[in-house]
Amino acid sequence: MSTLAPAVPVMASPWGQISLNRIFWFAVILLVGVVVITARPQYPESSLGAVMVGAAALLPVWLWMAGRVIGLPLFPVYAATHVGTYALPLLYEHPIVSLFPADNQLIGAATVTGFLLLGTVTWYLIGHGTSTPVTTCLLLNPANADTFFLVAIAGGTLFSVATTANWLSMDPGLFAIVRAVALALGALGCFALSYRLGRGELTPARALLFRVLIAALIFSNVPSLLLITAMSVIVVAALGYTLGARRFPWLLCLLSVLAFVFLHAGKGDMRAIYWKEDEDPTIQPLNYPSFLAEWIRRSAANIAAGRSETGEEGQTLLQRASLMQLLLYEQVMTPDEVSYMNGETYAIIPALLIPRIFNPTKIASHEGTYLLNIHYGFQTREATATTTIGFGLLNESYANFGYAGVALLAVVLGAYYAAVSRWAQRAPVLSFRSLFAILVASYAFQTEFAAGVYVSALFQSTCALLGVAALFMRRANCRGSAPATLE
Repeated sequence: MSTLAPAVPVMASPWGQISLNRIFWFAVILLVGVVVITARPQYPESSLGAVMVGAAALLPVWLWMAGRVIGLPLFPVYAATHVGTYALPLLYEHPIVSLFPADNQLIGAATVTGFLLLGTVTWYLIGHGTSTPVTTCLLLNPANADTFFLVAIAGGTLFSVATTANWLSMDPGLFAIVRAVALALGALGCFALSYRLGRGELTPARALLFRVLIAALIFSNVPSLLLITAMSVIVVAALGYTLGARRFPWLLCLLSVLAFVFLHAGKGDMRAIYWKEDEDPTIQPLNYPSFLAEWIRRSAANIAAGRSETGEEGQTLLQRASLMQLLLYEQVMTPDEVSYMNGETYAIIPALLIPRIFNPTKIASHEGTYLLNIHYGFQTREATATTTIGFGLLNESYANFGYAGVALLAVVLGAYYAAVSRWAQRAPVLSFRSLFAILVASYAFQTEFAAGVYVSALFQSTCALLGVAALFMRRANCRGSAPATLE
């Protein structure tokens, strides 16, 4: 047995490059075809702006798939999310975006385009080329890694079930630590085992067990009525499988998207029933089938009736994902009606890194989001206690420093994602370097996170990974003849 952990040979052969290029262009042609048939752009400027944003968002994806930049596609994953959050809302008459005139929409699109292009240039300059091979690294024992990650996924499932059933009674600080560990190890397990499944390196028994456990993990997150958690599991697993198998799981991902779109249609009704006093519905495991059956009935009824509600819960999934309307509001209101925040949402980040177990009065990780909503008059402090509107990193940067903030964020994110990818490049998948890069990848598509939420969540996950390293990793020789590097 090889002493090396399996790794991701991202550009293992010319056929791999050809395959990924074909995947990219097929996806682009399919997207363009669907948009041409179904889109209803309000102005010609809306169409132009959407094309600008879409092209800028997909450029780093093409650069990676064409092999111009190698390693984990951290920045490409982040950039691609802007298609749904900023480009498509301009084409489908988002109810709030459509309130802004053509020139505002075009300026907003140009802002996002410039942000993505500057970030792409920074990422490309730092990330292209091959890094020095890793000689020694902290490494999980490959012989026990599969079992470790299977147990981690099972533990994450049990934690989700126990949380939703309200079985856990522990100090909030301790709960935050346990939750961070469960989420981090679950994400790592989904990626690593999906990658090994794609490479055909799991035994039939372990492959079957992994499929059962990941399905259970996804299903256990549905009763929380926060679909983003279940969606995150699927995205991380799909990324791992794609890198391992050198092909994209089209059918599974298409079915997943359709399922989430369907469930979203009834999510508002279900939240009205189960979110009575807070956002933590209590559902016992034996009630899962009836709970899901009720959700399916309400979704089907809403779709059949073509019901269109007002407010956030009546939005389509595309409208719910949109961040363009917030940027448009900011550009119209700032600085004439409201002032720039001058780093107010960033100043709270150091306090967020202190564990709540050591600081019971610690502010919420979403405090930056609360400050943004209050500053622009979207919500009162009292209203943020029940629900809030996510701004995302780009909009937060504009609210703080305007165009200078957007430009600085582009450089920082481009350099950050490139540096993490290069650090993990040519390192075994089961090494500390690669597992940290996988954690970063799991947060790259969290579009609504403000900086405080992003930093605190990644910090907690990294602490969990450090615990794994201290307990289970050993320094080992990472060189060998087998493909064992993140290239």
